[in-house]
Amino acid sequence: MWIVGGAIYPFLSEVTSSVDLLNIIFIRSVGAAAILFIAVALTSPGSLKLIRFDKRLVMLSITGLIFSPICSGAVAWASSKEPGAVIALTYSILPALAVVYAAIQGSKPTRNSVIGVAIATLSVAFLIGAPSESVSAVGITVAFLSVIAWFIGTQIWIKFDPGYPILLATAIQVTVSAVAAGLLKLFISTPAVKSEDVFNFNMIFLIAALAAQYWAYMGLADRVSPELLTSFAFINPLVAGAIGYAVFSQSVSQIQVIAGAILLVGVYIVVREDLKKTKKA
Repeated sequence: MWIVGGAIYPFLSEVTSSVDLLNIIFIRSVGAAAILFIAVALTSPGSLKLIRFDKRLVMLSITGLIFSPICSGAVAWASSKEPGAVIALTYSILPALAVVYAAIQGSKPTRNSVIGVAIATLSVAFLIGAPSESVSAVGITVAFLSVIAWFIGTQIWIKFDPGYPILLATAIQVTVSAVAAGLLKLFISTPAVKSEDVFNFNMIFLIAALAAQYWAYMGLADRVSPELLTSFAFINPLVAGAIGYAVFSQSVSQIQVIAGAILLVGVYIVVREDLKKTKKA
């Protein structure tokens, strides 16, 4: 999840230069939904009989709409304005949000977890403070709004158990997103989806990555601590920066390399602390 999630941003920045934003959301949602439902049909076809039009389906639909098109739309728009690695950096506030929210809810995080999150967050501040390409206030603001949407969607998912197997629940969520994007296309004037928009390596990767990331994230949501669950947001900028540098020739400064190394130390502390709690349990 860490690696795939980080790889999305530079590829998304590349795709937004040639494909309409709403079309990107629509193509990715439809493709990911197809992949996930094929996986359900192959691994647990009987689970399809569990689908009912009740409160559980409503909650799945709400979280599906929050994650996409609201969250993914904001990310896609921001990625069309800013470097992908910079957009990935904004998601690094998620662990801090998770720690604060958990404390408010009465679930006090351990001291080492807080230290790890603090170290990683400070290193991210250096990464954002020294981007190798120009950024705009509007692009960063939209990216932060997508972060808040993602956090809200995650909390709803954790609080309201969908009652479906994870793979099926994820497939339903992404399908709702695809339907929503399709309806938006009916009311918003967008270019027609062309075959070359879909059948190219960058888009195919984004489709597969969306399916994999959703499934992994939702499956882990209620199995690990909030700090560890959201720690993917720390690794994403490193992966995005590495791929942007290696594949798309984006420059990386010396201070970003140093901050990235410090960031890994913070993530290591968070992961180690979570493993300790798991062994005690």
